[in-house]
Amino acid sequence: MKVLFIQNIKNVAQIGDIKEVSSGYARNFLFPRKLAKPVTLDIDKEVQALKQKRDIELNKSKREAEEIAKRLEGASVEISEGANTEGHLYGSVDAKKIALEMEKQLHIKLGPDTIELPHHLKTTGEHQISINLGYTIATTLTVRVRPS
Repeated sequence: MKVLFIQNIKNVAQIGDIKEVSSGYARNFLFPRKLAKPVTLDIDKEVQALKQKRDIELNKSKREAEEIAKRLEGASVEISEGANTEGHLYGSVDAKKIALEMEKQLHIKLGPDTIELPHHLKTTGEHQISINLGYTIATTLTVRVRPS
């Protein structure tokens, strides 16, 4: 069954896409949640309108990512963690904790999935981490971990 997606569904389709899906998936999941509608012969105008809406949203989110990258340039976050005298943390600092501290200290709300950590931070001191905001926009953030 061919359906027109009227909402973005991660890893499935975006607004304005026409895809072939199983009829059970369409009837039981997509249609009741108003995520898609069946394709009819006079759907061309609606497809164009939905694609235009998708482009507007894409441009808006790209501008927001660029603004966040500018705000993060040269910024730093300070995190206190329990550590021994050698500077090794008793726990670790993960992307989720960094995202939470960014929201508290910098008032920038990002998901932990945008923070690229090769491994959890387990020592005190300054760490440079990468933040991928999508649309090939990336920046770095200094995370200062100090013993508490």
